[in-house]
Amino acid sequence: MERTRTRNGYQNIILSCIAGLLALGMVERHAGSGDVLGTSALAQSGQPDAGGIISAAEQRKQIIAELRTMNSRLERIESKLNSGLSVKVTDMPKDKSEKPKADKGERPEGKPEAKVEVTPAPEGK
Repeated sequence: MERTRTRNGYQNIILSCIAGLLALGMVERHAGSGDVLGTSALAQSGQPDAGGIISAAEQRKQIIAELRTMNSRLERIESKLNSGLSVKVTDMPKDKSEKPKADKGERPEGKPEAKVEVTPAPEGK
């Protein structure tokens, strides 16, 4: 019984010391930051940090502008694809009678690649 009481007393003292050190660490962290309200208050203050966005509305305007730019670029690519492409094989490797096996769709070693040129289709198309 005496041993259990001593062990519980020892654990209580150690746990109290740990709790005190944690509390001291929190006080030091809070005092070291110099921010009374915490970081969430800064995020909601409306003042931009270095190079930040002032408001959500301004951010949305920038996103919309970027989307419009991307949309116009995509339309140019689509128009080039719709006008047609002329594909010309310039160098085709000879077909070997032995076909090496490839695992999981990988190109087998020693198999040459075909050389292909892709140009826009002639204007008459």
